[in-house]
Amino acid sequence: MNLKKLCEASHVTIYFDSWNNWLYLDWHGELTMPAVQRACQDIARCYLEYSCPRVLNSNTQVTHIDWQVLAWLAQQFLPLLRLAGVEQLVWVYGPTLRARDMAHETLTHFPSSGITLFGDMEDAVAWLQQTHPGYSSKGTPPPSSAASVKLTALLNAPTEQVLAEYSPA
Repeated sequence: MNLKKLCEASHVTIYFDSWNNWLYLDWHGELTMPAVQRACQDIARCYLEYSCPRVLNSNTQVTHIDWQVLAWLAQQFLPLLRLAGVEQLVWVYGPTLRARDMAHETLTHFPSSGITLFGDMEDAVAWLQQTHPGYSSKGTPPPSSAASVKLTALLNAPTEQVLAEYSPA
């Protein structure tokens, strides 16, 4: 991987991998709803600048994640990424049994997500490289206008509004 750091938020570091043409999200620490929603604003900002059809998401350094976070991701944020043009999202779950179970539970809420789960980074990278749709010097098409509007609204909203609007009912 050839990583360019795009952003470092409180619980995620976001990179662009120019060799593989994907975003790499490296999550760490305890993931609460407010922390994840703020981080997702940063992810959306990076995605608008570096539209990629594939995302490599690592939770290997996550120490805890609330169940409500997974439900929010499955119901609110992941569909938005899909609409924006993410075709493949590879999720590397943490080393614990609970982390694996939570990742699988998320997929039950969002079965047609294009998410593929892995237990280690090496296998995830190898699989994602093998499914590479081909690098185009023209880049990935920008997100659809509807997705861009939603992503931009997420970015421009005050954090408190995001927390209120995008929180589970």
